[in-house]
Amino acid sequence: MDVRFYYVNVRDLCYFFVSAGLFMTSFYRGDVIKIVRYCIEKMYVRGGERGLLAALLIGSLAVASSQYTKVRDHTTHHVTRLRHSRHLDGYHTSFIPATSPKLAVKDNHKPLFTECLNYRPTLKEEQPVGTYVFTVHAEDRDPPDMGGTVTYKFVSTPGEKERFHVDPESGRITTADIFDHDEPSREKEAYITVRASDNGQPQLDDACTIKILIEDINDNQPVFDKVSYSESVPQDLASGREVMRISATDIDDGNNSIVHYSLDSNSPDQAYFYIDPDNGVIFLNKTIDKQPGYKFKLSAIVKDMGDPPQQSSITLDIQVVESNKKSPSFIEVPDEPIRLKENYADFNTPIATVRAVSNIPEEKKLQFELVMGQTEQTNKWHTFVLEPEADAAYIKLGNHLDYEKITDYTLTVRIQNNYKLAAETIIQIEVEDVNDNIPIFSEIRSGSVLENEPAGTPVMQVRAFDADGTSANNQVTYELGDPSDPFTIDSITGNITTLKMFDREERSFYNIKIIATDNSESALIPGKHNAGQQVFLIEIADKNDNPPHFTQDTYVAESIAENANINELVTQVTALDTDTASVVTYSIVGGNTYDAFVIRNFTGEIRVNNELDYENITDYKLEVRAFDGLYQDFAKVIIKIENLNDNPPVFLANYSKTIEEEKLYEGCIVKVEAYDPDLDRSAPQNIVYSLVKHEQKNFLQIDNDGCLRLTKPLDRDQPTGFARWQILIMAADHGGRLGSDSLRSTTEVILELTDINDNAPFLTNTQPVIWYENEQPGKVVELTAKDYDSAENGPPFTFALNESASFDIRSKFHIQGNTLSTLVSFDREVRKEYHIPVAITDSGTPRLTGVSILHVVIGDRNDNPMGPGHSDIFVYNYKTERDYNSIYSSKYFLERDYNLMYSGKYFMGEAPDTEIGRVFVTDPDDWDLPDKRFMWLPSYEQRSPYFDVHSNTGMITMKEGTPNGTYLLHFNVTEENEPLVPFHWVEATVNVTIKEIPEEAVDKSGSIRFINVTAEEFIVPEADGTSKKEKLHRRLADLYNKSMDNVDVFTVSSKMTVKDAFLDVRFSAHGSPYFEPEKLDSMVIGIQDKLEEELQAKIYMVKIDECLIEKEQCEDSCRNVLIKNNVPLSVYTNTTSFVGVSARVESECTCDIVEPLICLNGGTPFADKCECPEGWNGPRCEQTSIGFHGDGWAMYPAPPACHEGHVTMTLTSHSSNSLVFYAGPLRFNPLLDVQDFMSLELVDGYPILLVNYGSGTTRLNNSVVHVADGKPHLIEIVLMRSSIEMFVDRCKLSTCMSLAAPTGPREILNVNGPLQLGGASVDLQALGRAFGWRHVPTNQHYLGCISNFTYNDYMYNLGKPSVEKNADAGCQKSVFTAVTFGIDTNFLVAILVCIVILIILLLAVVVHRKRADAWAEKELDDIRENIIAYEDEGGGEGDAGYDLHVLRQMYDAPPDDPGFVHAPVVGAAPDISGFLDDKKSVLDRDPDINPYDDVRHYAYEGDGNTSGSLSSLASCTDDEDLKFNYLSTFGPRFRKLADMYGDSDDDRPHEESWC
Repeated sequence: MDVRFYYVNVRDLCYFFVSAGLFMTSFYRGDVIKIVRYCIEKMYVRGGERGLLAALLIGSLAVASSQYTKVRDHTTHHVTRLRHSRHLDGYHTSFIPATSPKLAVKDNHKPLFTECLNYRPTLKEEQPVGTYVFTVHAEDRDPPDMGGTVTYKFVSTPGEKERFHVDPESGRITTADIFDHDEPSREKEAYITVRASDNGQPQLDDACTIKILIEDINDNQPVFDKVSYSESVPQDLASGREVMRISATDIDDGNNSIVHYSLDSNSPDQAYFYIDPDNGVIFLNKTIDKQPGYKFKLSAIVKDMGDPPQQSSITLDIQVVESNKKSPSFIEVPDEPIRLKENYADFNTPIATVRAVSNIPEEKKLQFELVMGQTEQTNKWHTFVLEPEADAAYIKLGNHLDYEKITDYTLTVRIQNNYKLAAETIIQIEVEDVNDNIPIFSEIRSGSVLENEPAGTPVMQVRAFDADGTSANNQVTYELGDPSDPFTIDSITGNITTLKMFDREERSFYNIKIIATDNSESALIPGKHNAGQQVFLIEIADKNDNPPHFTQDTYVAESIAENANINELVTQVTALDTDTASVVTYSIVGGNTYDAFVIRNFTGEIRVNNELDYENITDYKLEVRAFDGLYQDFAKVIIKIENLNDNPPVFLANYSKTIEEEKLYEGCIVKVEAYDPDLDRSAPQNIVYSLVKHEQKNFLQIDNDGCLRLTKPLDRDQPTGFARWQILIMAADHGGRLGSDSLRSTTEVILELTDINDNAPFLTNTQPVIWYENEQPGKVVELTAKDYDSAENGPPFTFALNESASFDIRSKFHIQGNTLSTLVSFDREVRKEYHIPVAITDSGTPRLTGVSILHVVIGDRNDNPMGPGHSDIFVYNYKTERDYNSIYSSKYFLERDYNLMYSGKYFMGEAPDTEIGRVFVTDPDDWDLPDKRFMWLPSYEQRSPYFDVHSNTGMITMKEGTPNGTYLLHFNVTEENEPLVPFHWVEATVNVTIKEIPEEAVDKSGSIRFINVTAEEFIVPEADGTSKKEKLHRRLADLYNKSMDNVDVFTVSSKMTVKDAFLDVRFSAHGSPYFEPEKLDSMVIGIQDKLEEELQAKIYMVKIDECLIEKEQCEDSCRNVLIKNNVPLSVYTNTTSFVGVSARVESECTCDIVEPLICLNGGTPFADKCECPEGWNGPRCEQTSIGFHGDGWAMYPAPPACHEGHVTMTLTSHSSNSLVFYAGPLRFNPLLDVQDFMSLELVDGYPILLVNYGSGTTRLNNSVVHVADGKPHLIEIVLMRSSIEMFVDRCKLSTCMSLAAPTGPREILNVNGPLQLGGASVDLQALGRAFGWRHVPTNQHYLGCISNFTYNDYMYNLGKPSVEKNADAGCQKSVFTAVTFGIDTNFLVAILVCIVILIILLLAVVVHRKRADAWAEKELDDIRENIIAYEDEGGGEGDAGYDLHVLRQMYDAPPDDPGFVHAPVVGAAPDISGFLDDKKSVLDRDPDINPYDDVRHYAYEGDGNTSGSLSSLASCTDDEDLKFNYLSTFGPRFRKLADMYGDSDDDRPHEESWC
């Protein structure tokens, strides 16, 4: 044996070998016998133990044989029995694994509180939280890592507040609360139960219940029993007699509660009195020499005996009375304290009797009082009561006593006679303890003991507490409830021990009853002692004598992804152990390369611990171990890693190539190559190559072999070429399939381009070059040039006048070298500028010559006098009238209404001070402004209050707040430029017209964008005396059938881009309300060709849309926002200036806008929703439905260009073939490459969706759900970048779901035209031919109802379209169908004829009766129609003189433009205003007509009128009757009325309403 064997306790080792029998599987049987014999012979065991050892030997040998055989037969389980490391250190170490085993259960000792009964901890009251109390300690003989580590915690009931804290490792106990020994808490002691638990297997523990005494501290002042003391003393009272008595109580304990009394020596009258320090009786110290009524000033002090002492003071009120007045006196009081047992409960029998005399002759009446003190001991809670009777009073019990709360009482009885003199006496009552509390057990309810432990083994300690206050009643003894239980209990300590050795397999637990009895006769149960009982559970703990076994020898986890998340579950292993006390723990002991996996100790779950990589390790073979503290088992776990595409392709190199510019090469210019690291290099790599930059695909292409070819020559030179081209090549594995399984990487190919001389030089001089008139010939400028080619093909340059130069230029200019010179003097008034062609030749091979135009401006000298001038200025004064309800009419919110709400450009009030134009005078010179001065005429004092003029520049400023009107301003302009121009002056006039324009006009404006027209060209008068703006204004007034006053062209704004110069014009028109933008724009599109011809200007687009060109402004979603403010936008020319509204459209790259809660159509917001009037059922009180009868349509704002769009609607169709809606252009525009549209139509009753993102039309059809059945059907359309979907009635099955990809590369629907429901206002077939659409929407109109139309969850207000034709808002006109029910048709015709005859007869009778009773109903007519009864102003001049039939003349409107087939254009009619003005003037001048409304002359409306009465206008009318659209057909004289009351220009007949 190893010599280290002798350094351990060999006796223990021998016992370990024999009793445990755990070494048998590792030693041969012969070794076992030798070791046991050696132990016996060497007497390492005592003689009395030899028999036991010999008996154990037999069992050990049997176990050895069986276990040895078992291990030999089950070698695959690798079961290894471990020896205790303390005994086997160095012996057969090869069998001991690296992880130290836990202690065997049979050697696990229980922790014990050896000093539990000796703990006497104390704690002073009012100590802060965290105060140290004491430390508990439990002994455990086991090593710290094998069951000897003890932790501590309290045993408590659920929800119980822990008032102490125990450190789990050290057992140090501190406070977790503040204790109060005194009233009202009376916390004099506290009990805690501490449990000590070890870390063995199984865990064993012990418990100890400890009483902690709460010690009193002197933290309370003595309190006087009364708030104040007052007494009377006779003037002749003898010295030494009692005057009064004071009393105080201290609720502290012990010496802290003992009080002493004294009189304040600082009191002025202290010498007259002295006080007994123990009982507080105050005596007279000397004869009173004060007069009656005198009050002695005296203070008393009470001080306790604590350390440090506490004291209180009180003022005593002692008054001197006449000598003949005597205070009452007690004649009978108890001599000794009254003793009462705490269970005394006689509330009727007097406890004590006091008698007194009043000391007033012939007057025996006394007033008794039991003084209520300020503490419980002084009867604060009326524990005792006083019942007076004549000269006596009886003290009785008023409440129950409790010795454990109050042990004694001090009662003060006070008597007073009619002289108001008083006396007091004190009665002491002592409470005696009785045995009225039953012992109560502490919270611990269970214990445990290991099986096979010898008799006498400690199990647990129980503790019971008796709440009685004295030891005569609270001493507890313990006994078993059932003496037959195999346990015994110490009657004093409560320690339970075993009487036998237990076998857990025979019985696993015992319930034993413990009885705790106190030591005196019970006050509750006469003749017996108080006893409490509790049943305790004692468990028989199991020992670990069986090894764990894995359920499988080998576990296999298939296909674990190499990109598995950290902590992802791989598999779970399980080992079973028949021992209930054994906790099996798992560990990985081998094969875990790079710590790739981790196993949960107690569950056996194997999870991913680090990143996996198939390319590094394809499978793992783990060896796992199950260990129960003594035994172990092993198993294998095979984890197979699944290869994923987690590595992008890798390029072999970066590439570069030098090529010649402008040359097209055959074959590959560069060949790139990449491989996939996820695949074997010898396998097909399946890589697809592509160009990253979209714009490079125009001149390069690459195939899947990596061959990069030129399709167009490359340019080296600026501005579009580069000397060095970077080409980004992308390689995608898995064949480049879309989705997560295809990975990509990029590389760059650098193409270096060699230069050829392919660029001619050009001038770089700053232009224009100014040369002043009247200068002598000389040098004008040195010419400079640039060449985009390289330096060897560039300078030096040669300059010359180009051969295209005119004779005039050649005769006036000359080039020498690089210098341009003049040959003559110039006169600006003859010619203001020259454009000189200059030829520049470079030095390259071959040499190239370029021609550039040099702009030379002849500078002005003031050498001509000026003349009078006149100019006109027109100003639109923008004013906001912000009411957010007005933002929403009935239109689509996402596009236009968001513009109103979120532009953030709202300003209240009129235009600020604004420069509106200069004073104009005729002058050949145009650079002479510094020589002029401008002044008001006739004087500065008589200037206009609304304008200012700058004296040096002539700029006129309109002041803020200037009202509407026309102003003629007069100015005196002086000029002087000696000696060329002598001083002189002229008169100039400026006509300023100011018109206020409301915000509604701007919000509901139409817009046109012209191309290559400047703002100055647009407003300046042309040869015919009118400007383009005026022509547009007149044409729009004719178009909208409105007077020019009701049409405004209010914004003229230039917009410059890199390629083009645009001019944006905004306009509005109104009748009573302003027309909607869709109406304005669509009607302009109908006359676009005529408008361009008349204005001689090209229209780029109608309805300015910055989102129209996909990805030009935004990569994703895009919406138009109208930005407007009250700072005017000015355009100046010499004779005309225009000051308009600053309003422009900007793009905003989002569609995700949170809608504010705005209620339409009279709705009111409430919380987060709208309360709507009846009939308006949308979320914002929209009217959500509109009907069509096969010949109409309705326009609404177009949806914005969102990267995702969701359209929903409900159709109730009565036609099988019709157009439901169309959103797209209204005409073909060759200037714009935009053809986006979307339409939904019905073909044979099935829905067909056409969508064009701008690069081709996609057609989706649903042939499953027939929707033309007169029933409502829900249609859903989903527009996305890569897909278009249509669902009918929420059917998401593949059979009824339509899905397709957009045609072409474009991804977003950018619609410039309005949304049209029910049909289209234009010929879609002609439009489709112009655009070349493959699928064209139908022109057939819809018959039925459309409701709940939404776009991206926004509800359209269908009841109020921008413009409509034959539409039925709200679907109020039903579609009738004939149902015969099988009745003969002739019979039905006969019934109908009879009904018609009856109706005719009924009407005839009604008409006859009305004519017969006309005069009889005069009085009723007076009440209804008499103006006097109405108290109206009057009937109006000449009301009776005109028959309305005379005025109702039909006017032939001009024919519609054939180019705009269905445009909503109502024939223009002349204005009625002139006619009415003329008639009014005639009537005003007629002397026979009253100059005012006279009700005496106009009692009835329209006497003589064939209509009889106008009252029918108010009878049986509805909303439809109040539409006066027909007024526009009355002729030009009714145009004003049509503007005011007509809200539609549709040419449809008026339908009268009959009652």
